[in-house]
Amino acid sequence: MEFTNLLITALRSLAKNKIRSILTSIGIVIGVSSVIVMIGIGKSAQIAVEERVGTYGKNAMEIASFHNLLTVADAVNISSKFPQVQYTSIIIAKSNVQVNYKDRSTISGMYGVENDYFKMKLWPLTSGRYFTDSEMSTHEKVVIIGSTIMRDLFIYEEPVGKILIINNVPFKVIGVLSELGESFGGKDFDNVVIIPYGAAQRKIIGNNNIDRIYVSVYSDKQMDEAVEQIKNYLYRVHAVPADSNEFRITTSKQKLEMAEYISKTLSMLLAGIASISLFVGGVGIMNIMLVSVSERTREIGIRMAIGAKRRDILSQFLIESVTLSGLGGIFGIILGLCVYYLITYIVDWPYIFSVTSILLSFLFACAVGIFFGYYPAKKAADLKPIEALRYE
Repeated sequence: MEFTNLLITALRSLAKNKIRSILTSIGIVIGVSSVIVMIGIGKSAQIAVEERVGTYGKNAMEIASFHNLLTVADAVNISSKFPQVQYTSIIIAKSNVQVNYKDRSTISGMYGVENDYFKMKLWPLTSGRYFTDSEMSTHEKVVIIGSTIMRDLFIYEEPVGKILIINNVPFKVIGVLSELGESFGGKDFDNVVIIPYGAAQRKIIGNNNIDRIYVSVYSDKQMDEAVEQIKNYLYRVHAVPADSNEFRITTSKQKLEMAEYISKTLSMLLAGIASISLFVGGVGIMNIMLVSVSERTREIGIRMAIGAKRRDILSQFLIESVTLSGLGGIFGIILGLCVYYLITYIVDWPYIFSVTSILLSFLFACAVGIFFGYYPAKKAADLKPIEALRYE
């Protein structure tokens, strides 16, 4: 029999038992749609993670000391001595500060920084300005606030020019930062007040300690060399043994690689879990095809008696199985794309339309049909014509 005739015969056979065919293919529909959704979410999450890591700074590194050995001179020398360095900023951090405006208050994170901090993080303002050189050198009590602070404390007022109280110290608001959003752990990047690092040391912290130094280089190709040179410099200047691990340097490249590894691992895990439903759907197809062989034993005997060969019977039932799983795969792809779009719309993630994942899902669904349909098809093809005709 030609393939076209076999396909038509298969479709007619499936159409005779519409409800049973639909119920059987539901497992494949759910399995394929789950794979589409899981793969899509994994790719969207990876891009979202990369965007979040990007807020750490492009080609950036974070230098920290276990015993607070970093100094202002270190930041100045790193900026001037290493030609790979584009921006540097001292970081003074305090996780929980009381922020008040009139009768409203909130708890926020505070950072004391230099202007290069905003350049490294590519963090623009929605209103106001950055710090002036004069404000930095004289440790002026001025503050740039995140969008969460603006919403929580100022509501309908324009923040720029107003006086904000941070840990009982008045600061003048000079700028409002654009919104960055939240991390996957739920940390609000916009619940922050940022002041000159000198003002943070003298007015809020009460000492000259430096928590970290942020550094960015011109190109990611310069990152490894810059890290090694800066690390050697710090150990030499502070007379600390190199094997003491006193200075820790974390790069944006390392954070991105870690985030990508986690995202890919989760994507593979989720896709693997979703594939289990495809296996369940395949078992359902095998079960129905075995029932179909049993019901149509006399039909098989008649076909063989009038000249149908063993491969014709095998092909007929195999095509029925593949058609059932293939149609389930098509509807599963449509359902999966719709669900995936809905999820990305709700969580505000990028929607990634992948032709490769769609083709792979469909081919995998067909492969399930072949794998689980072969045994019933072989059982039908192995029937003896005389015994099949005598079957009641």
